[in-house]
Amino acid sequence: MSRLAWLLLALMVLSTGAHAALEAPTGDGLVLWLDADDPAAMTLDAQSQILRWRDKSAKGNDVDVDNPKAATLPLRVSNALNGRAVVRFNGTAAFVGKAIRTAKGPVTVFVVSQRLPEQAGGKAWQRLFSSRPQLADNDNVAPNFGISVQQTTAYEPTLALLESNDVPIGPFAVARNVVGTSEILRGDIAEVLVYDRPFSSQTERRKVFEYLAKKWAVAIPPQADAWTRVGPLGTTPTPTDADLPLSDQANVGRWQRDTRLSDEFNGSTLDAARWHVNDATGTDSLGRKPALFLPENAKVGSGNLNITFRKQTLPDKYLRLGYKDYSSAMVRTEERGLYGYYEARAKPMNSAGSSAFWLAWTGLPDNATEIDIFEIGGKTKNEAFDRLYNMNAHVWATPQSTEHLSAGSTWKAPWRLANTFHVYGFDWQPETLRWYVDGVLVREAKNTHWHFPMQIVFDSEAMWDWFGVVDDGDLPSVFRVDYVRVWQRKN
Repeated sequence: MSRLAWLLLALMVLSTGAHAALEAPTGDGLVLWLDADDPAAMTLDAQSQILRWRDKSAKGNDVDVDNPKAATLPLRVSNALNGRAVVRFNGTAAFVGKAIRTAKGPVTVFVVSQRLPEQAGGKAWQRLFSSRPQLADNDNVAPNFGISVQQTTAYEPTLALLESNDVPIGPFAVARNVVGTSEILRGDIAEVLVYDRPFSSQTERRKVFEYLAKKWAVAIPPQADAWTRVGPLGTTPTPTDADLPLSDQANVGRWQRDTRLSDEFNGSTLDAARWHVNDATGTDSLGRKPALFLPENAKVGSGNLNITFRKQTLPDKYLRLGYKDYSSAMVRTEERGLYGYYEARAKPMNSAGSSAFWLAWTGLPDNATEIDIFEIGGKTKNEAFDRLYNMNAHVWATPQSTEHLSAGSTWKAPWRLANTFHVYGFDWQPETLRWYVDGVLVREAKNTHWHFPMQIVFDSEAMWDWFGVVDDGDLPSVFRVDYVRVWQRKN
């Protein structure tokens, strides 16, 4: 064999080995796996047109071409994306599958696709994946769901993600709507992964992103930098050591209590050396109109910090500023903390007055940051809103810009948040932000901007534009905080 032949053979072996060494995606909960690069998973005709695309999840959820008599069927095209094959659709035929799960529950869908310039055209909102158990309804309305391409022009190879809850899975279609054929894809699909469960952390989900990105040479989407739980908490940890975060009762983090910022609220008055109460004087925030922050609305009693939102007549000088009929309170620590674990056991108020646990520092005009551990509307006009656990992080100003940056999400609890006490935690680290409810992770995000010491804040505000106008019949209402505990990692 010539030296050139040996070289070519070596390159082929290396290339084959690189593909073979690629680790498969997690199989836990995988109910549909369509891989365009695997010819053994397809039934092809003589023109490499695909009649059946077999499911590699071992669940038997194969898909069949929707119109075998169409002039042109989906085509397997070799060496089309990162040296691998894709399934090419030209707007005339696609695939349909049967119901995977009839009961409602969570679903997570990943799709890798692209569109070449010569494939451009057709109608907008072409489907990549569509599930439509209620055939008479729009597939954008739960329990129907789908991932669509919203443009008719060409686009680069893209990794798309869909996460939902309380939905069946299927009947489903790939590259078209389940009902009707007016939106069949013009483009290529490389791989489809469908899981009948949510992912339990950003790290677990990112492994799937990395598998697809490496295999198809696509960019990992910005969604990979943040993850929010979909569905219930599952098993919650049992509190056995009050001197450790509920989420880490084994003390993996080697925690040490920060006594400057912790408080059990077991006395009869608020510790004035530890807490500042906004008193409507000086540079203090007066509150969100029309509710005025007044110090008498922040009291310690029965082992709790109690922040009250009430109906009351306000002095004329505040009426002229736009405050009227309502008052509430804000308390904040005198000291500031940086990285660490922040935990509070709290019960939001049972009204549309907000209940909030947050970190903030606005003391410098060129460095103003905020992290909302929670903002809750305990009783609103929309009952579904009463279960929304709202988390966010803001940058209001930096030395370079006064542009407002915001990165947040919402977890939907299976209970009304104002019904009882729960433990709310936040792990603030240089690289990562993590939110916890009852010791279970509900959100994880990359720490891109929050590296400045902040005060702990508890307050209630009139958020009429978000939670709606408070019902006076619900007042006075009280936001109760049993304790706040802060830890630092010993190392």
